Amino acid sequence: MAQHTNEHLQQVLQTIAQEEGANFTYDAGKIETEARFSSSLYSNLPIKLLTIFGGFLATFFFMGFLFTTGLYNSNVAMLVFGLGFIVGSEVLNRLRDDLMLNSVSVSLNIIGYLLFGMGVSELGNDVTLALALAGVATVFILVSEGTVLVFLSVLVLGGSLLSLPYILKITELLHVFVGAVTALLTYMSLQEARLLAGSRKQNKLYGPVRMGLVFILASVLIFLSNQEFDADKIKYPWISTILLTLALLVVLRQVMQDTGIAESRTRFIVYGCCLVMLAPTILTPGIAGALLIVLASFYIGHRVSFIVGLLALGYFVVLYYYNLQLTLLTKSGILILTGCLFLGGLYVLNRYIRNHAN
Repeated sequence: MAQHTNEHLQQVLQTIAQEEGANFTYDAGKIETEARFSSSLYSNLPIKLLTIFGGFLATFFFMGFLFTTGLYNSNVAMLVFGLGFIVGSEVLNRLRDDLMLNSVSVSLNIIGYLLFGMGVSELGNDVTLALALAGVATVFILVSEGTVLVFLSVLVLGGSLLSLPYILKITELLHVFVGAVTALLTYMSLQEARLLAGSRKQNKLYGPVRMGLVFILASVLIFLSNQEFDADKIKYPWISTILLTLALLVVLRQVMQDTGIAESRTRFIVYGCCLVMLAPTILTPGIAGALLIVLASFYIGHRVSFIVGLLALGYFVVLYYYNLQLTLLTKSGILILTGCLFLGGLYVLNRYIRNHAN
């Protein structure tokens, strides 16, 4: 299997070299090493998951031991130990590329953020806690070289900033947060090649940062759409829907441009169908956001975030119809009509693709 993968990689590199010309150079050895490392991440997956789970248990037992020593009685001690665990997680990650060390470093990182947050919460207010966690996470993202550690730090940064509108009781700031995350996710998706080729640091940061943005966007959309989180108290939800729809149209434009659809009439038809489909959901930004994640992930070929987007889309569609103040018969009719609309769109799309190929 490894030999087959190596031969396929060599064929791809040779094809690229022929297309780019004599000025194209590459380090085949490093590329093969990176490819073997990436493929090894998915081999013996059950054993690796058990090892990571064991690392979590060992670290939490160690945390329990620290609390038995009276660590929780000293806020400064929790703060110091938290920062020490966060720094220690990065040190362990850089020592050696070992699964056990990586799992322990992830555990130390999580517990470090927990201890640091507990220490800061006792020394300051909620705003101080959110800003302190956001600051530490930002610094860690800039200096860390661990993929999982950066992903966790992005989640901590996003969660800290997401909590500020609720702490300040200005929930309208959620729309600003949605706009910022949407803009970053759209930019990273459309500029993937440029960002990956920019520098070694950008190349390592791209994957975990983008994946973190996907989870953050899905999370904030749940807060905006689910009534269990007092979504009905958030004013002007249509603002987030408009921002997400604009980003979706930008990605659609890039997709049509790359597929050679140059006719203005065809583009306006696609834009119009998209706007007509999203118009009834203007008060539920989750559907537009999930569609953005699906389309952007499909455009760059990112399978994991594509699956996350599909799951989010299914959840928000079910939630949307569940919250409609209509009879069950009317809801069933809407579902049938929506399904027919999608099937008709699929037929037209397949027909267009066949005609375009001919």
